[in-house]
Amino acid sequence: MSRHPLAIAALLLIVAAPAPAVADTHGVPFPRGSRLADPARPDGPYLSGRGFRDTVEHIRRHLVGHGLRHEAIPVYRRPGVTVARFLSRDPSSPWSAIHVFTAANRTYLFVVPGPPGPAAPAPQPSTKARTP
Repeated sequence: MSRHPLAIAALLLIVAAPAPAVADTHGVPFPRGSRLADPARPDGPYLSGRGFRDTVEHIRRHLVGHGLRHEAIPVYRRPGVTVARFLSRDPSSPWSAIHVFTAANRTYLFVVPGPPGPAAPAPQPSTKARTP
């Protein structure tokens, strides 16, 4: 019998707790309760905290509400998967595409990062003559 049952119970609760919710990725806010599908892959995909239709509507409302230029690809189905895609039409956007898809009765989100910003210019060689 352990002398610290409360400490052991607290430790078990911390270990068994679900992964922390994700607020946003690359500037795209996710529905409440969304989390990484696989914690070993920090770049995604994410499990949505809502169903497919609500997740698509959440993303659409955010993009339209903030006036972000994008193209919404109509929802399409393939065997075992339903997909909605949003493509950025703003070259300075931190994301290129947002994919919302459902597979195995789960709704996933994946944000494709945008191209990296312009690189810092390389330092120019000095034109001063060196003196000994």
